[in-house]
Amino acid sequence: MSKEKKPTTFGYAAFVMIACFAFIMIPGALLGAKIHIMFLLSWLIAIPLCMFLGYSYKELQSGMIGFIPKCIVPVLLILTIGALIGSWCASGTIAYITYLGLQVINPKYFMATAFVVTLICACFTGTSFGTCGTIGVALMGVALGMGLDPYWAASSILCAAVVGDGISPLSDTPNVIAGSAEVDMFESVKFQLPMTIPVAILSFLFYLVMGATGNVQSADTSAIGSLVEAIGESYNLGTHCIIPIILVFGLLVMKVPAIPAILVGSLSALGVSCIFQGESFKTVINAMWSGYTLQSENEMVASLFSRGGISGMTGTCVLIIFSFGLFGILNEAKILDTLVEPLAKRIQSRLSGVICVIILGFLANFSSSASFSEVFTGNIMTPVYDKAGLNKLDLARAATVGCLAFSMYIPFVVMPATVTASLGVDAVKMIPYYISMPIYLVVILVITALNLDKRLLEKGKNKK
Repeated sequence: MSKEKKPTTFGYAAFVMIACFAFIMIPGALLGAKIHIMFLLSWLIAIPLCMFLGYSYKELQSGMIGFIPKCIVPVLLILTIGALIGSWCASGTIAYITYLGLQVINPKYFMATAFVVTLICACFTGTSFGTCGTIGVALMGVALGMGLDPYWAASSILCAAVVGDGISPLSDTPNVIAGSAEVDMFESVKFQLPMTIPVAILSFLFYLVMGATGNVQSADTSAIGSLVEAIGESYNLGTHCIIPIILVFGLLVMKVPAIPAILVGSLSALGVSCIFQGESFKTVINAMWSGYTLQSENEMVASLFSRGGISGMTGTCVLIIFSFGLFGILNEAKILDTLVEPLAKRIQSRLSGVICVIILGFLANFSSSASFSEVFTGNIMTPVYDKAGLNKLDLARAATVGCLAFSMYIPFVVMPATVTASLGVDAVKMIPYYISMPIYLVVILVITALNLDKRLLEKGKNKK
């Protein structure tokens, strides 16, 4: 027989939430502890606090097991994307896109072309860290040779990396946000386009004007030339390399579900790798599992294209599963319902919901991890959006701004701390140079307030 349940008050619900997330955030922020493990250990905080309300362990476990299946589709998608990245590194697909991008560098308009190249690389590699640590480092070398202000040069690289990361289906960020918000990842990326395209265009125009009005000195582009040469020596490049991209996007346009389309992209990359790159069947299959390792004398090239694999995505998947387990426990004990009730009453419009998500996502970044912010914000705001009858695609888009873009304003968060260090600039001094971040805020608020994407929003509702 189950015990009589005590009513869950707002004060107690807030105490439980604060206790759980302080347990996760403080070791992560102060000691650099892996939040994946902290999410798992936080179950030991949540379970007794919820049992105090009269819930048995079996009931809480039942709630947890009932909640975790909500993340199975995103987890499967992330794992298949891991296989896709590994196969695309082996086939030269990502390398060819990067190779083409690097050839558009124009010293006179360095910042504008650096923005475009970094954006392309971040979109097609799915990693802002890897892009900044490789292509970004080479671009910084060119900028310094031109005598450009290193912070303005870094601005074009870092802003492009964030914009590309936020919209790349190969990146963890859109997958984690979509999974936490319970929306389809590709639909979420498509829904971001009315926001991301203006942000990218306005940022590009800003850097273009800066280049046109500034003094341009002679530049040593040997670092870029070396990268292009090293990529060309490492692969048999040609239009055959983009066959997997054409197939994937073609299938998605034809409304083929994401996972089968991605698997076709991996299988076609397997064929390209074996036929054109001289890789063995076994090597590519292993790359799909544990990531591809490129043999190159150029360390930057080897680093950029040695990645991917299902096993490389397990950390993200584990984080999602453990976090959903915690939220399942809290949901069973009515902790989440009690907390979101007053919030749902106040959020009754698209605009108020978007503002709340952005603020919550930004504040959650003080945990020092954008991944924590994405999981926390999505899971907290999803029931709010459900109760308010709002479209969760709005939630996912706003989370991209609050959790990813605005994380750059907190210097000790992993993302800005890592990428600024790789470019040799100070994370604190870099804050005023993030041109794209305020543009993100203005664009999303204008779109939301004026319902400029009304047709796209209604399409999203019809697909539910």
